[in-house]
Amino acid sequence: MAGTVYDTLVGILDETFQVEPETIRADATLADMELDSLAVAELAAIVQERFGVKVTGQDVAKGSTLGELAAMIAGRIDAQKAPAAAVCQ
Repeated sequence: MAGTVYDTLVGILDETFQVEPETIRADATLADMELDSLAVAELAAIVQERFGVKVTGQDVAKGSTLGELAAMIAGRIDAQKAPAAAVCQ
């Protein structure tokens, strides 16, 4: 799941925020990609819409790197699915 989330984040950063492709790396921080606090808040809103998980600008900013942010989002997606799977058993 984290790979899919990562690829989606790369697309968002490229298309919505026009981040230079060479700066979009798993080990890059949002600051490395020159996203300001307004862009981080907008990214959080896009993440909520695209992935259906609740995140705030602070949550997004906490992800030290793009890879860590993708892993955090994937973890929240998995956590949302886990209770539903347990009920079905």
